[in-house]
Amino acid sequence: MRFFITFFVSFFTLLSCQNEPLPTASLNAFPVSLDTVQEIPEPLPVAPPDYDTLQWTELDRLLPDIIIDLKYATDSNFVGEQMYACARAFLRPEAAAALAKVQSEMKQKGLNLKILDAYRPRPVQQRLWDKVPDRRYVTPPAKGSMHNRGAAVDLTLTDAVGHELDMGTAYDFFGKEAWYTYRDHPQDVLDNRKLLRETMEKYGFRGIRTEWWHFSFPGAGAGLSDWEWGCE
Repeated sequence: MRFFITFFVSFFTLLSCQNEPLPTASLNAFPVSLDTVQEIPEPLPVAPPDYDTLQWTELDRLLPDIIIDLKYATDSNFVGEQMYACARAFLRPEAAAALAKVQSEMKQKGLNLKILDAYRPRPVQQRLWDKVPDRRYVTPPAKGSMHNRGAAVDLTLTDAVGHELDMGTAYDFFGKEAWYTYRDHPQDVLDNRKLLRETMEKYGFRGIRTEWWHFSFPGAGAGLSDWEWGCE
C-alpha cells in the first residue's frame, strides 16, 4: 500500500509541474555593450545658398530628382572645350518655378528631366563666340541670348532610371535632323519630341524650330548677366 501511495503522489506532482511556465532567460543574462551599438549618423547639413536667391534659383536645390548634365562643364560639346568651371545649373526664379511644374508632370508619367544647359554667363558666351564666331550656331555676346538672361534651358527626357529617350539626334547637333519640324524620324522619336515640347509650352516655355532641346521662358524678363557661380 505504501508503494501505491508513493506512486500516485509522484505522478500527480509531475502533472502539476507540466502546467507551470518554463523559466525565461533574464534580460540581463547577455548584456549588450553600448560600444557595440552602431549609431545612425545624422544627415549632413545643407550648405546655405552662396548666391542671391532673389535673382537666381539653383535647379537641383529646387528639384532634387532632376538630372544635371551640363555639357559645357565638360569638353563633350560642339567646341570640344570645357567652358564652365563646374556643373551648376541656374535659372531665374520665375523660369525655375515653371520648370518645376514640368518636372512634376513628367514624374507622374515615370519620366525625368535632364538639364543640358541653363543660365550661361555672358563671359562664357564671349568664349563660345571666340571659338565659333558664326551667328547660325552662337548668339553674338553683344546681343546676348536668353541663356545669358537666365531664361532659357536646354534639356531632354529620361526614363525612371536615367536612360535618355531617343530624340533623333545628339544635343547641339547642327543639322536639319535636329529641327523640330523635321519629320523623317521614327514615330517614337517624333512622339518624344512632341511630349517634351508640348509639356514645356504648357507651362509657359517656348521652343524654337531648329533645336528640339532649347526652350526659353519670356516671362522671366531679366537683363543680360555676367554673374558666374562659385565652385568648391
